[in-house]
Amino acid sequence: MIIKRLEYGVLLLAAIIFHIFVVDYISFWILAFLVMLPLVSLLVTVLAMGGVTAELIIMNASILKNEPLPIQLKIYNKYLFATCMARVKLSIRNELLQQEQIRTFFMAASHSGQTVVEVISSEYCGMLRCSIAELRIYDALGLFSFRKKAESSYLVSVLPSVYPLMAINSEILQDIQNNITSRTMKGNDPSEIMDVREYRDGDRLARIHWKLSDKYDQLMVKDFGDPISNDVLLLFDLNGNSSVEISGLLDAVYSISNFLIKNQITYEIEWYDSLHERLVHTDISQDNDLGLVFEAIMTNSRFQKQSWVLKNCSNGYGHKPYSVVLYLCSEITSNSIDLIHKRLAGSRINILLVTDVPRTRTGLTTIDLKNIKESMNSLVI
Repeated sequence: MIIKRLEYGVLLLAAIIFHIFVVDYISFWILAFLVMLPLVSLLVTVLAMGGVTAELIIMNASILKNEPLPIQLKIYNKYLFATCMARVKLSIRNELLQQEQIRTFFMAASHSGQTVVEVISSEYCGMLRCSIAELRIYDALGLFSFRKKAESSYLVSVLPSVYPLMAINSEILQDIQNNITSRTMKGNDPSEIMDVREYRDGDRLARIHWKLSDKYDQLMVKDFGDPISNDVLLLFDLNGNSSVEISGLLDAVYSISNFLIKNQITYEIEWYDSLHERLVHTDISQDNDLGLVFEAIMTNSRFQKQSWVLKNCSNGYGHKPYSVVLYLCSEITSNSIDLIHKRLAGSRINILLVTDVPRTRTGLTTIDLKNIKESMNSLVI
């Protein structure tokens, strides 16, 4: 725009000089034309920009890491004979890692519309927020510009990778399989239906008993029993030193979670919602539960240096001893190790150190991110 203004200024100055030395109708009309031209261009642009609309079109709600994601950017003008130029800035932000890319496009906002397709990908998991960061309208001469709101935004989840695990400890598996269910306390064991009652606000849709709902012509909900001995508790802290460690840690958590679900092991997961500054505790029994939890994790979690989960675990939940506790992190101190053994005394505790700097520490299992597939394949929980 600065170059266009300089070009116009030079042209206008030349017309003024020409009119000074050549006083006639031609020089006058040339000067008048150059003076009026920006005003006409400004008026046309102001009228045209009222009909300009820009939007994003994304067909995928989730992708895998490094999978291509086509993004359609469309701009058009609802007025038939009003065309102007526009600069569109596309923002692609990973909410988990707090990393943002800006891509700029110059497009013609005409009645027929113009569409460009940008293909992106992400090597890290997380929630991608794709939005129009800026829409700026230019006049035909490039002398004036106006900013216009464009509230087009999409969230796309980049799912963690899933690596196969070797097995679960036979003693732990036996403890889990021998669990019994309370017949007096309600819980989350889907294998034991304790009661069927009318639907109340806040009940999960997955617990609706559809056959009885159809029979009684109202929504009926299943109440599950509560295991007297809890099975597995999965804890993790996103305290990595790099995007590689944070993303790799979630790969490990996601892989273990899928392994537990595949083996029909109901478990509990705790993580720190740093956006709302609270600890979140959720029961996982099926793929849908896991999908919802990871969507929340990748949206509301942020990099954190402190071990917030360890500092808050077991507070307010009244935990009973677990068959196994799995704690994943990228950094841990001796004090933190003592803390988890103190807070979850009576449970079998397995601490998994997920790092891209291989190290060996007594009592810890290391997952080497440079060889994560091999590390996960040989992991026994």
